[in-house]
Amino acid sequence: MGRFYNAETKEPINVLYISSSGKANIMYSSGFGFNMRRTEVLVANGPGTVESDSLEGAPPGDYRYSIKGLKPGSSLVALDSSGNPAKQIPVKAINEVKSFAPISERFQARGMKIDLDSHIDYVCYASDILGEGISFRPKSAAELTTAITDSQVFHHDDRSDFFGREAASSTIGEGYREVSTPSLHVAIRSDISSVHIDSYAFQFHAPDGDIIIGPDAGQHIVDELWFRLPMTWLRRKNMTFMASVLQALHPVLPNSVNGYVPRLGIRVELGGSTRRDLRSGVPRLSFETTVDFTLSTNARMRNVATLRLVSGGNADKNPDWVLSLKADQTCRDILCKDHQESVGLYFTAGGH
Repeated sequence: MGRFYNAETKEPINVLYISSSGKANIMYSSGFGFNMRRTEVLVANGPGTVESDSLEGAPPGDYRYSIKGLKPGSSLVALDSSGNPAKQIPVKAINEVKSFAPISERFQARGMKIDLDSHIDYVCYASDILGEGISFRPKSAAELTTAITDSQVFHHDDRSDFFGREAASSTIGEGYREVSTPSLHVAIRSDISSVHIDSYAFQFHAPDGDIIIGPDAGQHIVDELWFRLPMTWLRRKNMTFMASVLQALHPVLPNSVNGYVPRLGIRVELGGSTRRDLRSGVPRLSFETTVDFTLSTNARMRNVATLRLVSGGNADKNPDWVLSLKADQTCRDILCKDHQESVGLYFTAGGH
């Protein structure tokens, strides 16, 4: 069966997202290996002109298509040898991606006033997940770099130190990290750039103005970088369910949320983005199990299930307030023979 995918990221494309430029660049594979006849790709239900060419290094029978003049609401259609539709995907505006609005809001905050859409030539890949964000071909890598550096709220990834090197290990091109939490992370290269939001920022301004590495560096590197690496490979292999399962899992290390206690474990999060609650009909459920390695503790193991009912303020990292239903089990020993349980309604102000 044929499929559309992006040449730069190799990600499968089931929805073609476009910026205000109306451009797209996409690969199509018929799935039959070498094919003497080039697959015809056209725009349906809307405007758009399609030009095709071969891409050096692409598998036999895979062709690249450049499209201009696209509008949301149309479709991209690949025809088989009989002229019948073999694959069809919708065309949507980039602002319909759930990660785009929070990213755009961050770019408009703190005096940055950066219009991300104006820097996008065409979208390579777009994810609803904030930690993945969007990848795109920039109109000008130099102009995007200037906009980022002129804002004076980003720090260039320093690959000379351990944490900077590890944090930049999966960055394509030059990385720029917003000194804030949550933190925009921008990677810039002439052929492909990307931007996403890190939940655990670890760079801060010291009183003297220097950039310092915060204690959330370990949580960020393990959870948001190393643990996420297999997701792209799984999607490329059409194992989207496994990728979604992995996305729901989060390693737990000492971090700002748990007070930096010597605690290790795993957290499972269900229910979409952190912005979801009862008002949108999809409350967020999380389950976390951790082991405390403190020499003397009354809670060696802890299991916590939390249903976020309503929250207000910045829901991406630390909401101003949260109303949640929580079930808590604490165990004095690792086998949980001596344990206590509680269930209650909690109102937390000032983050959690």
